Amino acid sequence: MKNIEIDGLNFELLIKEEDILCSIKLLSQKLNDSYSGEWPVILVVLNGAIFFAGELLKHIDEFVEFSCVKVHSYDGKVSSGNIIIDYIPCCDIIKNKKVLLIEDIVDTGLTLDFLTKELKKRGAKDVECVTLLFKPHKYNFPNLPKYIGFNIRDEFVVGYGMDLNQKGRGLKNIYKNINN
Repeated sequence: MKNIEIDGLNFELLIKEEDILCSIKLLSQKLNDSYSGEWPVILVVLNGAIFFAGELLKHIDEFVEFSCVKVHSYDGKVSSGNIIIDYIPCCDIIKNKKVLLIEDIVDTGLTLDFLTKELKKRGAKDVECVTLLFKPHKYNFPNLPKYIGFNIRDEFVVGYGMDLNQKGRGLKNIYKNINN
C-alpha cells in the first residue's frame, strides 16, 4: 500500500482492511456471547463509527434495537476539549435500558465519559462501549471501553470512518499520520 496525502498531511498504512474485518468478527462473537438474549440498545456515534457499526451489525442479532448519537469536538487534528451535542435520541429509546455505544476511536475518553454521563442523566441504566481503536496511553478516565478492536499508539489516523476535515472516511484501510 502506498502512502496517501490529505490536506497537505502524509499518511502511511497502519491497519489493513482484512485485519479490520477479522477484528470486527471477533468483537461480534464477544458481543453475541455477552448479550445473547438480552441486547442493550445500541447507539452508533456518528459520523466516524458508521463504517465500523455497519460491519459489526451484520454479525450480531438482527433484531437488536439501535439508533445514532452525534457529537463533535474536533477541528482538523485538534480537539477543542468541549463536546457539542448535535443529536441524541429521545429518552424513550434509552430510559431504563442498558446502552452499548459503538465508537470508531477512543483516545482521551472525553467523548465516552461525556456520553456515558449524558445518557445516564437521560435515564439509561448502564452504558458500555465497543470501539474499533483505543489509545490506552492517552486515556484519562476510570471506565475503559469494554470491547476493543485494536490498541494503537498516540497517532492521528484516517480511514474506515475516521477523517481529517471530513476527508478520508471512505478509505478501506486505516492510515497513520507521518508528519508528527
